[in-house]
Amino acid sequence: MITPAHFSVDPRLATILGENYSSSERALRELIDNAWDAEAKTVRITLPTAMTEEPIVIADDGNGMKEQELRQEYLNIASPRTSRKGDRTPNLNRVVKGRRGVGKFSGLILADEMEVVTQAHGVETTIVISKSALMAAGKDIEQVPLPVSVAPCPEENRGTTITLRHLNPNLNFPQADKLREILAYDYGRETGIELFINGEKVARHDIQGETFTKEYTLPNGSKATATYTVSDKPVASRKAGLILRAGDKAIGKPHHWGLEHEEQLTDRLRNRVVGEVKIESEAIELTAAGGDVIESDKGFEYLTKAIQEDVKSSLTQVHTNEVNLAKGRWTQLMKRRLESVPEHRRDIVEERLEKLISRSYQEGEKEERITVLVNLALDALEMDEYWTVCREVEAAEKADVFIFAQALDKFGLTDLAFIGQQAERRRMFLDNLDKLAVDSTTSEAQMHTALQHNLWIFGNEYSLMASNRQLQTIVKDFTEKIYKAKDATDRPDLLLAANVENRHLLVEFKRPELPVGRAAEAQAITYADTLTGQLGISLDILIVGGQVDPKLQAEYSGKRTKFLAYRAVIATARTQLEWLLKQLNEKP
Repeated sequence: MITPAHFSVDPRLATILGENYSSSERALRELIDNAWDAEAKTVRITLPTAMTEEPIVIADDGNGMKEQELRQEYLNIASPRTSRKGDRTPNLNRVVKGRRGVGKFSGLILADEMEVVTQAHGVETTIVISKSALMAAGKDIEQVPLPVSVAPCPEENRGTTITLRHLNPNLNFPQADKLREILAYDYGRETGIELFINGEKVARHDIQGETFTKEYTLPNGSKATATYTVSDKPVASRKAGLILRAGDKAIGKPHHWGLEHEEQLTDRLRNRVVGEVKIESEAIELTAAGGDVIESDKGFEYLTKAIQEDVKSSLTQVHTNEVNLAKGRWTQLMKRRLESVPEHRRDIVEERLEKLISRSYQEGEKEERITVLVNLALDALEMDEYWTVCREVEAAEKADVFIFAQALDKFGLTDLAFIGQQAERRRMFLDNLDKLAVDSTTSEAQMHTALQHNLWIFGNEYSLMASNRQLQTIVKDFTEKIYKAKDATDRPDLLLAANVENRHLLVEFKRPELPVGRAAEAQAITYADTLTGQLGISLDILIVGGQVDPKLQAEYSGKRTKFLAYRAVIATARTQLEWLLKQLNEKP
């Protein structure tokens, strides 16, 4: 016997659908998209004062809904408008934004209660949707009653007002500036619709950054005003530039007014400029259809040149200010290092840093990357071969200068200066590492931190190996998957490194007070086998601890696994450095 079955829709669906939005502001945008689809010409958003019981209100003057539409279409979950009425609105031919039929639930992420009041054809229909009521019902959402009331209203009244009450205390209140920026991207250049947030109109240039307003008088006496923002970061190229508006009509598309031909401006820098140029309706000659400018128009030529100069000047001003602020931050950060630079060279160092920061900013580098570049530049300047050699020669006795000159001739200026300084710095590093290795409180993580970028200590064959962010992520995911407990004391401390020849090394760090034996070997091989299977690579294994069983060391010499003791490694590395420094200082 065959009996029919039916889908059951859990009341939690409304909450789940509402939680698809990454912020309060983006959830509100969905409700404003609905107003766009309803052919609203004005949308007013009222945001509450923080820490109050005030509601959020979104009111539009769109087509509104009749009671039947609200019941059969608005409450039809996941029924996209495009499948019923096409992808264009009937009167204004707008491209429909609501395509999944779930945007109505965006309000339920922000508030416990969403009231919808809509007016059309002389009827006002009100419905109240309560998230807590849906959740408490505990049955199919189709069976949850929603209160709907109907009352007459003036025939000419149209539109919808959504009121969100009892806001979610776990979420930050929507911020007007953030919402303004989001809406500016989507609606700032649309004609036929105006949006207001707490009474202030949303404009295309309402994005985060420094805003400029420039006024011009054209040759025919007409006035023009350019309002644009140099944003904190580049926007999509299709959204960047200044759009021309004659009266309230947008002419053509946003563009860079000739700045695209300025070679000293990168695309990333140009794409930080967004805004509009407003002129009087008859100020400039347009094509017959009114959709573009006649380029030979004298007023347009004048305006183009003036805007080029002003926007370029604004970009330079903002860029210079940012560079100066950045230079100040990094100068403070590097203050101690700059103090160690001889005074007669300090100006050179600062000049090079300023050029580096300026170029990096113009090319859109992230601040953390610029910090790395600044550090590398300081390293290079501190190890400048001519500076180092001259300083040592000047301080030396005559006999030493003669010997030193012979050494320079043999090794070469650059090699000797670099190798000598590197050897001295590595010797200092070993002194400090030795203190960690003999401290009984030192953990695996501390030894890991000290050694992850100094693999040369394990031998020359490892000196060119390094662990990048991707390899660190692989190890992190691997260990978290196996050791899920928060207090997993047996979680291994692993380092995965590689070199340019795609040779990979797995290092397991043990506490300096712990010996390394067969148990550590079996465990490390298990880790390596698992990672090898996942990544399709071969791995060498290093196990480093306080002591190594001599039998194991001899038995497994040259095998896949290698055992090392911290202090023995340090002693070997120190012996090699001492020999190198002795060779550099000896008479050939």
